[in-house]
Amino acid sequence: MMSVASVTVLMLAAVMGQLQTDLPPGITYSCGNHTLTVFVSRDVLAGAPASALRLGSCPASDTSSLQVLLFQYGLQDCGAVRLTTGKEVTFTNYLKFGDGPTSGIKRPDVRLECVYPVDEVPMSLTTIPTTGVLAGDGNLIFSMMIMTDDWTAERPNSLFFLGASINLEASVLAPYHQALRLYVQECIATPTSSLAMSPENYTIITNHGCLVDGKTGNSKYLPRQDGAVLQFVVQAFKFLSLEDAEIFIHCKVMVWDPSWDDLVHKACSFDQQTQSWQLLDAPLQSSLCDCCNSICQSRHKRATEPETSVGHVIKVGPMRILSKQHGSTTLENHRVMLLATPLLACFLGIVFLFLYKWKIKNVHHSC
Repeated sequence: MMSVASVTVLMLAAVMGQLQTDLPPGITYSCGNHTLTVFVSRDVLAGAPASALRLGSCPASDTSSLQVLLFQYGLQDCGAVRLTTGKEVTFTNYLKFGDGPTSGIKRPDVRLECVYPVDEVPMSLTTIPTTGVLAGDGNLIFSMMIMTDDWTAERPNSLFFLGASINLEASVLAPYHQALRLYVQECIATPTSSLAMSPENYTIITNHGCLVDGKTGNSKYLPRQDGAVLQFVVQAFKFLSLEDAEIFIHCKVMVWDPSWDDLVHKACSFDQQTQSWQLLDAPLQSSLCDCCNSICQSRHKRATEPETSVGHVIKVGPMRILSKQHGSTTLENHRVMLLATPLLACFLGIVFLFLYKWKIKNVHHSC
């Protein structure tokens, strides 16, 4: 009979998509558009600490579960190897069970492979910052900002309470180009400024525009006012194993000629009430978002696809997330300071005026 942990692993992996069956019991993995996700039952560790198991050179991304260890990294992270043969590209990495006699685990490394057709090779967030060509003259200027609650200006600070809404606005300025539409292909949150060097990460958007954080939080895309601007809300969170860590969000954005329709250019939010995906720009065609539950692939061959897109990687942060209790105390302190500052200034002004009049009076008397 399978353990509860093993069942949990299989259920989680099935949701992610490409479930692998030729693996030792208790280990499953899935190959995403940009990431490798591995679930390992703690039964596999046989009582050894989580640090005894690594994905290539990387530790587990999340060790908070009592049943499952999670590894989630970019396809080319953690010392992975990329190999192109014929019409396929293979990304290979290994689960390694300890490097010394104290690890407590004696078993061979487990080989993990993600294979893609050459035409569908994912682009990692850690690769070239800007790629692609668009017809037109002039430069494209990309930006991403944390916005105020009313979306009218950039937020003056990056301090949030746990569970609050983080308003993010991605935009592109293209003064001499044809009409463009901007999408967010992928967003990954990390506790460090460097995505490649981060000890842990959390996927917010993946699979070419699927806002997967909306499955567990109040995260969603907002209706567009301009095709060159995309606004979305992310619910503030913390890394469980890094309570006081700051948050950075790394996003790959893409501008696209809207006349060239394709499944890999979309913005899909998850509606928790209906338990279904909703397409931002054409709600009646929300079935195009069904692939968010598996893997979204282009309907066009690269050989015939016109050069109508440009990708860019943007980072926002750091953001500091406070617990509600801590946040309430901090907010109260801010209110006290705001109230005390003008009162103190007024008091000092009165004292100065009194001393000035007293000095003039004494000078007259001395004369």
